[in-house]
Amino acid sequence: MIITVTLNPAIDQTIEIEGLRIGDTNRVLANRWDIGGKGINVARALKELGYEPLAAGFAPGALGRMIEDQLFDSGIGCEFVSVPGETRTNITILDRGSHAHTALAAPGPPVTPDASRALSTRLARRLRPGSWLVLAGSVPPPGEPTLYAELVELAARHECFTALDADGPVVQRLLELGARPTLLKINEQELERLMGAPMRSEEAVRAAAEWLQGRGDARRGGHARRGRGRRGDGRGALPRAAAAGRGDLRSGRGRRLPRGAAAGARAHGRLALRAAPRRRVLRRRLLRQRPRLPRRAGAGAARGRRSRGTGRARRGASVGR
Repeated sequence: MIITVTLNPAIDQTIEIEGLRIGDTNRVLANRWDIGGKGINVARALKELGYEPLAAGFAPGALGRMIEDQLFDSGIGCEFVSVPGETRTNITILDRGSHAHTALAAPGPPVTPDASRALSTRLARRLRPGSWLVLAGSVPPPGEPTLYAELVELAARHECFTALDADGPVVQRLLELGARPTLLKINEQELERLMGAPMRSEEAVRAAAEWLQGRGDARRGGHARRGRGRRGDGRGALPRAAAAGRGDLRSGRGRRLPRGAAAGARAHGRLALRAAPRRRVLRRRLLRQRPRLPRRAGAGAARGRRSRGTGRARRGASVGR
């Protein structure tokens, strides 16, 4: 089983414009609303890949119940804890001219310790040895990632694996608390916030990854991921980049992922993960669903006459022989 945890769900509003002008009126070309939160997005992707995930987390207010209803309608099981307040709304502005996007992220309502204990209790009933617990997204106010650390330890006690996708400061705090997730996903911007320095070269990214691995128990195929790789420059010890920009760095303990999990990621006893190209998957799916084109009028009759004529010619040739 794969359980995704979203502590701070959201309603994502996407606005498309043509050329963002600061301090002036911008005409909206398109406007879309979607349920959001990293853990929820992971659950929906897993459902598309044929898995039966369980989405868990907090559901603030009426919008939180609407998120649950949409997930249930999609065939995704839910284990959310209702909390006071209202689900936050995030706004993303897409500029069609420059292809740039600007995100406005709201903090979300605060969560009480009682709600955190209720979520831990529900997850403890669901966890089974060998299950995956995906902890993804931001932490609700006051922003202390203690709950993430507790859930990592909870999964370890139940002999489960954990995947963490969070911002740099959250990752740093978890490492300080002694939490060691099985797999850590962090992108370039999050890594820069974690290190407090820009990642302008491959060497800087490699040094930051090695620093992260030194803080945890990062291993690859049962061997510590340190030292020189097969290329002789240490690259063999680093995970493959498989995302936009320079990609996402993933580190953990080399545990085996379920086949197709994390949007087609494959680990097979190694840590080098490579996301299967989604375009190729969607193309195969569309080709299977492509409707048959109708035949042109008279094409079937002409084909039938040609086949009957060919058959008579063949029978005549066989009689002649």
